Amino acid sequence: MKSIILYFQFFTQIPIPIPVDEPMEKMKTGVKYFSVFGLLVGLIEALFFFGAAQLVSFNIAWIIVLFVDLVLTGGFHLDAISDMADGLFSSRKKERMLEIMKDSRVGSNGVLILIFYYLMLLVPFFEMSSDLTMKTALYIVVAMNMVGKMGISLMFYNMTYSGSNPQGLGTTFVGVKPINILIAQLVGLMTLYLMFGIKILIVYGIVFLFILLYRKMVYRKIEGLNGDTLGAASPLSQMIFMLFVSMVI
Repeated sequence: MKSIILYFQFFTQIPIPIPVDEPMEKMKTGVKYFSVFGLLVGLIEALFFFGAAQLVSFNIAWIIVLFVDLVLTGGFHLDAISDMADGLFSSRKKERMLEIMKDSRVGSNGVLILIFYYLMLLVPFFEMSSDLTMKTALYIVVAMNMVGKMGISLMFYNMTYSGSNPQGLGTTFVGVKPINILIAQLVGLMTLYLMFGIKILIVYGIVFLFILLYRKMVYRKIEGLNGDTLGAASPLSQMIFMLFVSMVI
């Protein structure tokens, strides 16, 4: 379970002053807990939603949760998706795409995908909010976080690293055992089923296919994955999840 502590230390702003030996190795072997990590982050954000919903509408509470998520994670995966968009959609060669993704400046494609990301989270929720019970709304907050981590774990399968930084965080996940990815997926699927029932498995199936197509596109463009293309899988999974969950709730 020290892997979960590491994930909080690396992927959130929550201070956990607990030293963990061999952190990179535990990051890799702990992939089986990725869904659990997403579940825990989702539960924290669900508490904020519940508290806010006592004072304001579900729609405003949802906006507050998205802000809390930004503060809680430091925009870690949002930085990744903006860099990914700037690089992959630049119509340049592989080496130049990787250089663009390393650039700390945000380009037009990065800005556009961030706008699209928030629209894809806000509009579907607003559309279904009037029909939601508190329990279902809380489930959506939790599930959105968990699905993001499930999407990332899919990217680790038989992964080739193509980043320009040989010490980059993405290298940590080269060689993740398929059984650990499978465990992460099964734990996530079981949790989703318990929250929403059988129909949610169809929604996640669409997310699954989308991430496989995204992964194929990335490999075609840069012949592997780097930290930004890995991290982008989380917000991309959330976008697709919110779009289709609004159709079945």
